[in-house]
Amino acid sequence: MFDFKISTQTHFDDACRKFALTHNMAELANVAGMKVQTLRNKLNPDQIHQLTVCEMLLLTDLTEDATLVDGALAQLQCLPCVPVNEVANEKYSAYVLKATAEVGMLAAKATNPEKITATCRRGMVEAANTGIRCLMLAAIAVQTRIHSNPTLASTVDAISGLSASIGIS
Repeated sequence: MFDFKISTQTHFDDACRKFALTHNMAELANVAGMKVQTLRNKLNPDQIHQLTVCEMLLLTDLTEDATLVDGALAQLQCLPCVPVNEVANEKYSAYVLKATAEVGMLAAKATNPEKITATCRRGMVEAANTGIRCLMLAAIAVQTRIHSNPTLASTVDAISGLSASIGIS
């Protein structure tokens, strides 16, 4: 069905490092019911201890930070996660503006002739992930808006069917 290939890059290791630097490990370990040193070890790629899937999900849920999940997906050469529970029709314009801003940041960095450092690369990947996430949230908001109104949904379906039958794309 899918041809997943594990990347040779260290996306998940980088995500673990970033996550550890972003959050207060003592508070997070306490809330997660772990020892602080155990959590630090599991987020340190140089240690033999590794996060389990359940622990990764718990940490993501507690912090609402998708860094670990995005790192795991990137390791599988997949796109970042999109938290569909965040979709709100009234935020449609905010999603589009945020996606545009992230694409603008990527464009600005792409025109920079200097060598791309590791920090710059991480920033570019984060901007791309945020842009993808916001575009998908915008698309879902539009889809939800259309399907919440049965008349509009029927009209869109009818027009789509009509255009397909006469060869308009």
